[in-house]
Amino acid sequence: MNKLLLALMVPTFITAQEFVDPNAFDFKTAKGTVVIEFWAEWNAGNQVDFLPSLKDCESYRLCIVKGAKVKKKYKVTAIPTVIIFNNGVEQSRFDPNIMMQLQATKKQVQKAIDNITLSKFQ
Repeated sequence: MNKLLLALMVPTFITAQEFVDPNAFDFKTAKGTVVIEFWAEWNAGNQVDFLPSLKDCESYRLCIVKGAKVKKKYKVTAIPTVIIFNNGVEQSRFDPNIMMQLQATKKQVQKAIDNITLSKFQ
């Protein structure tokens, strides 16, 4: 009984992916390493859930319905597409497969982030 009460008292944190407003896109991606998932509600079943757990970066989700101009600017043709920016410049892109599922794994995306981080020290 005591263990149950203790478990209920410990706060549980559910990490949800934060959305970026299309009007703030350039500001949010301008500084540092930022990962953006181009997303749509109708494909929410294939959303990329591991982005909030990536290290050494900020991550956001952009709704392509609200951010159609941003989607067009970066030539995103399928979702979910994940783009990694460093100081506002696209560094890596991960596209979905024909089933509209991201082909990259968390490990592959983190490796791209790590390469960006390491390049700052070379």
